[in-house]
Amino acid sequence: MTARGSLLATLAAAAFIAAPVAVATGAVTEKARAGISTTPTLHFRVFAHTGLRLTDVVWTGARFLYIDNTTNRVAVAGPSGSPLTPFATMPRQVEETRCRPSPGAHGFAAGDIYCHSPDNKIYRLSPDGKKVTVFAILPPVARSDGALAFDTIGAFGYSLLAATGRSGSASAGGVVFAIDPAGKVHRVGAYHNPGGADEIAVAPARFGSAAGEALLTVDAGKSGSLVAMDAHGQVRTLLRLPDGPNPIAVLTPGQAPRAGNATPGLYVADTLSRAVFVVPAAAFAPYEGDVVIGSEVRGLFWIVQPRGRGFSALERPTTLHGKAYNFEGATYVGS
Repeated sequence: MTARGSLLATLAAAAFIAAPVAVATGAVTEKARAGISTTPTLHFRVFAHTGLRLTDVVWTGARFLYIDNTTNRVAVAGPSGSPLTPFATMPRQVEETRCRPSPGAHGFAAGDIYCHSPDNKIYRLSPDGKKVTVFAILPPVARSDGALAFDTIGAFGYSLLAATGRSGSASAGGVVFAIDPAGKVHRVGAYHNPGGADEIAVAPARFGSAAGEALLTVDAGKSGSLVAMDAHGQVRTLLRLPDGPNPIAVLTPGQAPRAGNATPGLYVADTLSRAVFVVPAAAFAPYEGDVVIGSEVRGLFWIVQPRGRGFSALERPTTLHGKAYNFEGATYVGS
């Protein structure tokens, strides 16, 4: 979604992280909050000034792709992040498109790029960007924010997962679909949290009671939630958050291509500054197997960890000092 302007940074501590569902206790989230002062800071730096109103950043294993809001143009750059050159163009659609590289396995050809546009078409881009085709069309629903991820664990049959829903909207929820290599669409289930899914990721194999499930960052504007859905469509709200979440990345090898000649780290696209930010991977070494999520406007970042059958969110201090951001897609490039 577009930036919602500056938000008040003073929220009651009790509202900072609501107690997770399942068996997590208030004491778990208190520990997370108390850890802010002693936890190492996430040092963000600008990786690339793109000039694009970014909705996503993608690492293919050899190059970065940058997706432009509304124009649906895709630019490409080498491991250093610049210079940019045109790569592909999809039909113009207002708002956000996200893209993911093919895993090159389970029937998905290596090198292809898949993108979810706001009108709920899934496009397939050839490895050189010269061929853009409609791969699948989701059942008619309102416009969406392009949530897209590959199931690398197998609970969803190694399908391509897409979630509908419009972040920050008054409407509630959306639907998760699984798409096979032939483009056949299967409805998994619906979620009904306020707002809509900005992003979707697949939880790592050791992510507690949500292992292998689809994780949705559901953005309701000034608040939001992290939602898990299993392959049978069963839904749980894992956490409630004080600012609408958007970027999400799994901190484990295999969810994205290896770094190769790129600098390992978390790469996050920002629409407002038209820049991609990066945090070195070393900052996340203690959290391998966990999940990092960020908020869209206030630039808050949390490490989400399993606690018994529940989950806790540890907010990490950062070097981000802006009044407002418009953080969108993210990718974690492991070493």
